[in-house]
Amino acid sequence: MKQRVKVVLCGKEYALSTEDAPSYVYQLAKTLEKRISDITENNPRVSAHSAVMMVALSTMDELTKANNSVEVIRSQVKEYVDEAGKARLERDAALREIDVLKAKIEQLENLNKLKDLKESIQADEAGHRKKKPAQQAEADETDPAGESPAAEHADGEQQLPLTEPEA
Repeated sequence: MKQRVKVVLCGKEYALSTEDAPSYVYQLAKTLEKRISDITENNPRVSAHSAVMMVALSTMDELTKANNSVEVIRSQVKEYVDEAGKARLERDAALREIDVLKAKIEQLENLNKLKDLKESIQADEAGHRKKKPAQQAEADETDPAGESPAAEHADGEQQLPLTEPEA
């Protein structure tokens, strides 16, 4: 909603139509009036009209520099956003790689456990094979009948010793 605001600059009243708050427009007019009076007070030969032109030129310079600074800042922000996006993608890829490597480590640990278990089973079987002949020799020595013990096949079946029939 547009409002009419009256301000006084260099002793002359101006009626402005604006959507800004009247207090904001009054503050602008006060700042402009101060800048004009600073120029005219420091240099009495400068007319109010010339002071207004100097303030206008100075204000345009400030505005141009501010807009350039805004463009530089926008460019920097865009670069930062682009870099952040790349960093996010790299982080996501690294996290995926970490998950893959964790799964591989788990597989290798499981394979290592299986290998250790297999070696343990093989060692136990080898120990049993060595133990059986020693146990068999003990049985031979302690057989009260003095007969030769039964032979055992590799498949676990026992074979009785052959003896000649008595006549």
